[in-house]
This record gives sequence, C-alpha cells and structure tokens, in this order.
Amino acid sequence: MSKQGRGPNSGRGARKQPQRMCIACRRAGGKRDLIRLVRVADGVKLDETGKQAGRGAYVHPQVDCWERALAGSLIQKALRTKISAENLMTLSASMSALLHMTNETA
Repeated sequence: MSKQGRGPNSGRGARKQPQRMCIACRRAGGKRDLIRLVRVADGVKLDETGKQAGRGAYVHPQVDCWERALAGSLIQKALRTKISAENLMTLSASMSALLHMTNETA
C-alpha cells in the first residue's frame, strides 16, 4: 500500500513561512524578510544567519523602521537589555551598510 499524500508538502501547497513582527512598525512579515537583532554577552548585534542563539528582535529592512528602532528604546525593551552608546553606534553603522547593500540589489 502506497503512502502517497501523507508528507508535509503533499498537495497542500507550499509550506507556511514563519511570521515575525517588526519592533518598530508592529507589522508582521516573513521571517526571511526581516532583519534579526540578537542579544549576546557583549551587547547587541545583527544576526545575519537568523539562527544565532539568544533573545532576538526583528526589524524591516527599511530606513524608517531602523530610525524608529534606534531613536527610542525599542531595541532595549524588545531584547530586555541595556545598550551602550558604543554598541548603538556600531549597530547603526552595521545597519546602514546592510540597508545600502539591500537598496543596491533591489
């Protein structure tokens, strides 16, 4: 007897993409469409793989979302940590470079 039609992709269409919420605009988006920030022992950094261990927060790859996230304490609240001024500047520079690369490829 055949076990056709019992797998996760058996005639039900594509698998659902995990949804995450942007901490700045509060809109949901696909996990792969958002950029993840992760809390690590020495502060906060970008998680380019999306798989690094630690508490994470997501932001859309749009300038207005990044500005809103950096201007207030949204990142600190979402990651439940304090961010030093130096870490914030490094994070801002990393985000600018990433946004610049994203805009060039789009």
